[in-house]
Amino acid sequence: MSYRDILLYLDDGNSNHERTTTVLQMAARLGARVTAVTLDTLVPKGIRVKDPIVRREMAKDAAKERIAEFNTLAKECNIESDSRTISEKKAVAVKKVAQFARNFDLVVLRQANPASPHAGMQQELAEQVLLLSGRPVFFMPYIGAHHVPCRKAMIAYDGTPSVTRSVHDALPILKGIDDITIIVVRTELQKVAKGEVLAEHLVKHLQHHGLNVSLKRVYAGTSDVAVIIENAIADNDIDLLVMGGYGTPSLQQKIFGGVTKTLLSSMLVPVIMSH
Repeated sequence: MSYRDILLYLDDGNSNHERTTTVLQMAARLGARVTAVTLDTLVPKGIRVKDPIVRREMAKDAAKERIAEFNTLAKECNIESDSRTISEKKAVAVKKVAQFARNFDLVVLRQANPASPHAGMQQELAEQVLLLSGRPVFFMPYIGAHHVPCRKAMIAYDGTPSVTRSVHDALPILKGIDDITIIVVRTELQKVAKGEVLAEHLVKHLQHHGLNVSLKRVYAGTSDVAVIIENAIADNDIDLLVMGGYGTPSLQQKIFGGVTKTLLSSMLVPVIMSH
């Protein structure tokens, strides 16, 4: 398994250039094509013009600039590339991005920046892509990812099908990692953490793939599980987190709740998730 077709979402943030460069470097290592997708309905932040027609044209121009910069960078890196601009209002646009993402090996998104006027839409886009695309999502921090390619990864393992899929979807990246830690957090309400036995099997499974893997068990006590994982990331100089994403489309549940929401809202390293 390898990533041969990567989808990169370009938003209105300042980290597009760094994120694009990172993805193009990844594509060069994997021999992959990169397709950029953006929305032409994102009005640039700081614009005070109220005329809807003018604002619409400014949003279109900004989208053209994002695609043009991407095309220039892809050409400089000699990477096969393509691009697509989606012209729809928020609710329809995010679903179209999610549907478009279904025919790619990996989708790269940016963590929602709470200071952005489009933070809500970015969050909804992330939920829809993860929930409806069926593809693994590589989230990059809005502050940028300064340790890519990653060398030390952590798998937040709870034994669920979701994290199992995330791990296997992440194998093309994990195979380039020097050191992988599987962390299982036991809470005070559990005598044995869910999936703790399965984690031992996962270690052996990944070792059969030639990966350097170790298992770390942590008793959370009264501490928040997300905080335990964040501390482990900092203490072990981790630069990539692999975890599962949760949600049930039929019940219209939000994916990013609990531990997942906390880790994604405060992420300082890239996160790979699958649903």
